[in-house]
Parts: sequence; structure tokens; C-alpha cells
Amino acid sequence: MNVIYVDDEKLQLTNFRLTVEGMSGIDSLETFGGGETALAWAKEHPVDLAFLDIEMRNMNGIELARRLKKVDENIQVVFVTAYEQYALEAYGVDAIGYRLKPYLSEDIEKHLKRAGRFRKMPKAEIQIRTMPELSVSVNGKSVMLGRNKQEELLALLIDRGESGLIKKDAIESLWNGYASDSIYWTTMSRLKKILDEAGALDLILTKGQTKYINTEIVDCDLYQMLKGDKKIIREYRGEYLGERFSQFEWVQERKKQLDEIKKAVQSAKV
Repeated sequence: MNVIYVDDEKLQLTNFRLTVEGMSGIDSLETFGGGETALAWAKEHPVDLAFLDIEMRNMNGIELARRLKKVDENIQVVFVTAYEQYALEAYGVDAIGYRLKPYLSEDIEKHLKRAGRFRKMPKAEIQIRTMPELSVSVNGKSVMLGRNKQEELLALLIDRGESGLIKKDAIESLWNGYASDSIYWTTMSRLKKILDEAGALDLILTKGQTKYINTEIVDCDLYQMLKGDKKIIREYRGEYLGERFSQFEWVQERKKQLDEIKKAVQSAKV
């Protein structure tokens, strides 16, 4: 892999080079003392994995990660930081890892192996069913979500589809507006961990502060019905996400829409 490490402390750059010296999996390594020079390099050379310090002068690691993703969305990012993972989620940057300083060689090796899996991993077959109840499977294996806020958050994301979900909307929809930012980001972090372990981390994408479902990689009955799939409409029996989710207003609104689609199709046959 082609790896870069960016940190505005020279000692940290030297330490990283010494730590990864001779480590398998690294084809090339470039270190940079600032975001601008790293970004210029990435525009002209292939980069597979970027280790980024958070607190840097001029351009911090979070902004650099955003810009690197614009250069090549396939660049994997690991933040070297003292921040908690859920806090970093709030900045709307997808990363495959978070590493606290000081780190050991085995810590870096874990990130290299994980990045390697992402590069080699074939596209997962993700199936989502919302009728009559919520179920998610990856390559034919059920994803165990549990009856918790992670499951509710995923259901809300699925319901929103490509339109996406921002923090304020999620807190209002799932916690009636009474939840701290950290509770939301912790729930999101736990959900993404479940999906990562199931091989479906790219199910949830990020754009700025918006999280949304990658509808292009899923087989979902809801999206098919909204597009007018006759088979799905015919099989619809007025149940959406199951009894557990019936308390939520957004579920009732979607159910009403689905009922109207069903009714319209039935009326057209008369």
C-alpha cells in the first residue's frame, strides 16, 4: 500500500518512520509536516492509506481528510488523536480507525491489515426488508442488530434513504428531542461497528453533517415499492417495520404513503 503520515511535529514524523520500518504491507511511505503539502502530493500520486494527526496548524487533520476524500474517495483514513471515536463522528468524516498517541508497531499493523481488507473485499450483497418487519442480511447472513437504539437509528436511516439524516432530525425522531449530541454520536458509532463487523460498513455514507444509506448497493423492498415495483406492491399487507416501530410518527407517515400506493394500484385495476 501507498501510505502517508501527516503531523506538524517533526519528532512524530521520525517516530512513525521508525515504527513502521520494515513493516509488510507498505510499498511506499511519505511523511508531511502539513496538510497542504500532503494534499498536493495526493493529487499527483496514488495514496491508499493516510494516517493524520488531528491538531495541526493551518489545516487540521479533519479538514485534510475531507479534502483527501475529494481527491480520491477510496483513500482510507486513520486519525492519530486523543479524541474519542464518537466525538470524531460528529465532524462527518468516515475513517477506518482512530489511534491514540503513543502507539506501538502492532497498533499500526492492525490498521494496515484492516485497510488491506477494504481494498480486497468484494462488494457485499446487502438485503434490507422493511415489510412486515425490519431485517438486514449481508451475503445471506442475518445482521444481529438487537432491539435497541442502534436498530432504531438504522431503521430511520433506511426510511430516509438518499435524502439522508442530520443529528437534529435523528434526536427529534428517536429521542423526542431529549438527548445529548454524545448519545447520538455514540449510537451512530456503535451501529457502524455492527455493520463493519458484518462486512457492510459502506452501507452508511457521509456528506458533511448528513448520514445516508448507500441505496445503490442494497436490495430494499421499501425503495423498490417507492419506484413502483408491482410485485412488492402486490405483496404489501399494510405492515411496515413491525409493531415495535409503530410508536414513531415517521413510521406512520411512511405507512400512510405505502397504503396510498397500494390503493392507487388496486384502483387502477378496477
